[in-house]
Amino acid sequence: MNNYFLSQIFVIIASVFIGFSYQAKSKKNVMLLCVIYCVSYGIHYLLLGAYTGMYMTLISASRNIMFYYNAKKGKRNKLGFLLFFVGIAIVAGVYSYDDFFSVLSMFANILSTYSIWQDDVYKYRKLAIPVSICFILYAFRINSIFSIVVECILLIVEVTSIIGIKYEKKEGIDCYNEVQY
Repeated sequence: MNNYFLSQIFVIIASVFIGFSYQAKSKKNVMLLCVIYCVSYGIHYLLLGAYTGMYMTLISASRNIMFYYNAKKGKRNKLGFLLFFVGIAIVAGVYSYDDFFSVLSMFANILSTYSIWQDDVYKYRKLAIPVSICFILYAFRINSIFSIVVECILLIVEVTSIIGIKYEKKEGIDCYNEVQY
């Protein structure tokens, strides 16, 4: 089995866990599912030799573990955690820089870190749009067909989720104010 084929299997595994995370009701469950998603994507990037993507997803997995433990304790994540993980992403991005697309992966990681750090689900969904766009472009760069497909599907899900949140706010339904711990 060649590395490319195996990498695409890991994208499928990752997509299953990200799908479950969209269904999760608590922040700790979202974080736990995202750890598995990130590790699967990290292996995918490693198999394709896309080291910036690999570093960014492993940093994201570490971040999600830290945020998971805080959510499990019912605590909000402190600003120091945000700055720490953004700093690590910048250092790893500079270290593994290949081309402009490496910067997109780093930028997506930083946006994702901020979106998960804060507690407004609407902002989280809105920030997921540029994150997905960055990862779609990065997937084109590394020629990962399944990653392109998965990220396009996630982009559609994110846009429809934003529309749903706006509709619910308009109708006076307030179920998306803050993430439940």
